This record gives sequence, C-alpha cells and structure tokens, in this order.
Amino acid sequence: MTLLFLFLKIMVVVFFLVMFLRGSKVIWGIGLLTVTTAMLLDTLLGTFGRDEMAAQLGFFFYVISGGLFAGTALWLWGLLRPATVTAGPAPSRAPRISVERHKATGEIVGTAYDRQMLYDQIRYRFGPDDVLDLIFDLGINENDVISFHQELNDLIIQVMDLAEERGQASNLALAVERILTPLPREHLPRLEKLNADSPHTVLRAFLIANYSLDQLEQMAAEMSVEWENIAGNSKKEKARNLLLYLYRRNQVEDLISLMQEPVAVG
Repeated sequence: MTLLFLFLKIMVVVFFLVMFLRGSKVIWGIGLLTVTTAMLLDTLLGTFGRDEMAAQLGFFFYVISGGLFAGTALWLWGLLRPATVTAGPAPSRAPRISVERHKATGEIVGTAYDRQMLYDQIRYRFGPDDVLDLIFDLGINENDVISFHQELNDLIIQVMDLAEERGQASNLALAVERILTPLPREHLPRLEKLNADSPHTVLRAFLIANYSLDQLEQMAAEMSVEWENIAGNSKKEKARNLLLYLYRRNQVEDLISLMQEPVAVG
C-alpha cells in the first residue's frame, strides 16, 4: 500500500511537470511547486510525525501550510479563469468580415469569421509562438499587448481588441489563416517585388520558405547583427525576431538588398 501511495504521488508530480513543460504557463508552475512542496511535507510528516515536525519548524510550519493552501487556491483560480474569460470578453463584439479577393492577385483579403469563431481558432489551434507571429504580422508593438505573467487567452483578447480598434479586422482574419495554412513557396511574391513596405507576413514567410537557418545567420553577420542577440531556437523564431530587430533599426531595406544579391537560396 505504501508503494502504491508513493507511485501515485510521483504520478501527480509528473503530471504537473508535463503540463508545465507543455504549456510553459505560470499557473502550472505554481501548481508544480505547490504539489511538490506538499509531497515533500507529507513525506516528512510521515517519517518524523506531525508534532515533531511542527516543533522543529515552529512558525514556519504554519507559513508553509498557508502557502500550500494559497498555492492551491491560486492554481484553481488560474485553471478556471480561462472559461470565464472565454464566456465574457471574447464574444463581446462579433463583427462580420466579408469575403473579398484582391483583383490583381486573387488573394483573399477577408474571411467570414466572426469574433468568437476567430477567437476559438487562435485559442485552440495556436501555440504561444504562433501568437507572437500573429502580433508581428499585424505590425503590433509587443509592448502594447504583452504584460508580465499574462495568460495566453488574455493576450489573444488584447491582440484582437487592438486589431479591431486599428481597423485591422480583415487583416487579423487573413493573418490567422496564413499562420494556419502558410502560402506555398511558389505563391509568394518574387524576390524583386519585395521592399521595406511589403507586408510583415510576406517578408517573414519569404525568409522561412527560401533560406536555411545558416543562411539567415550569414546574412545577419553581413549586416553586423550579432546572431546571439536574435532570440529563438527554430528558423521560424529566428526569422521573426531578426525582422523585428531590423524593423526597430530601420534596416529592413538592407536585408532586402542583401537578399537580392547573388546568394544561394535553399
């Protein structure tokens, strides 16, 4: 029986660890810390006895116990809060976006999602990195929508609200579609058509589709950009953050000029 309880304790800790690593959310970090501390305290109490441990720890025993109750309450609140947020602010406005196509390219510039449907697409099909791509593609300053210890669903609502305030509802729908179903390489604009005013999503997609991670690093070096200062591990993250870095320093034109030189394209 003791071994069974020990196994169950380990499984609970492993579950919280997996959820934390999978979602990288603060709330699961709090849950992991809480259950780990609770398991250790329970083990100590079972080994030395409650009275002996209380006497040894003194006031700190009650501080730890209070912290465990607070951690549990905070974890439950954070876990249940997305349901109330989803039922509240997300569908507060539901503007329809008509389907339109660009006359010259046939490109879809609007889609028939309402706000709730679009929110659900982002909430349940996007990861945190996809939301950062969405923010970049819309040309939104991350500091305008991202705050410390912010839940992902709160960030999504902030992005949607700001996009609507800026009249970017159709751009938002298109950006979501492009992240879910990226344009094939052959459907992207030709290199000579690119310039610093090209849409963010086009430049990002072009880099990802046509250049390897090593080639991006090489181009960064030729522009005197320290590759270590560009955050991210994957090509997708590096491409987005390289463009962000260059936009902030008005160097996007330099990148495009470099791309248009005779460079091996992957």
